[in-house]
Amino acid sequence: MTVHDRTRLTGWLHLFQIRLREISRATHNHRAQHDTQSFRKESNVIMPNQDFEPMEIEPALSDVEMDELDNFLMSDATSNEVMLLDCLDGYLTAIASAPVQLTQGDWLPRVWGPEDEDAPTFETKAQEERIIGLMTRHLNAIVWNLQQEDEPFEPVFDLHVYQDDEREYVDGEMWAHGYMTAIKLQRDSWKALFESKHGADMLRPIYLLGAEDVSEEEETLVQTPVQREELSKTIPASVGWIFKYWAPQRRAESERMNGKSSANENLKISRNAPCICGSGRKYKKCCGASAE
Repeated sequence: MTVHDRTRLTGWLHLFQIRLREISRATHNHRAQHDTQSFRKESNVIMPNQDFEPMEIEPALSDVEMDELDNFLMSDATSNEVMLLDCLDGYLTAIASAPVQLTQGDWLPRVWGPEDEDAPTFETKAQEERIIGLMTRHLNAIVWNLQQEDEPFEPVFDLHVYQDDEREYVDGEMWAHGYMTAIKLQRDSWKALFESKHGADMLRPIYLLGAEDVSEEEETLVQTPVQREELSKTIPASVGWIFKYWAPQRRAESERMNGKSSANENLKISRNAPCICGSGRKYKKCCGASAE
């Protein structure tokens, strides 16, 4: 029986997180290399076209800092419900890609777990600020990475080795679970993507790997390490498409929240303009078709 089968049959997320905690220091492989820089403005994530000052530029987390965050998440200071690094990366990627920007107070509690009692025990206020600061910087780095069309998006996926098979398999299952968890925080805001012409297809690999309510037929698509690896490899393209899909709404929301107005703010996308999803087709023949 695969790891996937065991976790879904015995309480998908809970026991899998426990198992990861127990074996993580020996087998928890991680780390997408981040050579990019991240931006932060007063602890708020910078969205596309938002102004920033040069002194607000901060580097993405180094490997040492990623290890520091990873070690805290796996420590006894957190509950068994905490998101580990790969799950956290998926969660923050969805937060960065969402149609509506969430405040830190909205997204941070769910990192620790679904219940209030899952909150971590910090040794000092300085440690609390340090750990939360690392997560915020990582979120900003994800935003910056997604904004760079010439830079490939690199999720923090896990690597698994199975008995009698020396090969390492890329497994985005926990990453996808984190992404789907973030969608649940504001599911109504994501409704337009679910109903768009291509939205469901682009979300499908993340949904298959990360959703808890897949059908028996869908379950057969993620049973083997090879199946999960192939789906995981399609996730960066899906993430890029979804980020672009919500870009116009994020800009409008950012302008509204900052009290800015624009002559073009309420204009609809021209039916003959290139589609916002980046397909190269006209809007009226692509995503715009579902709105007619």
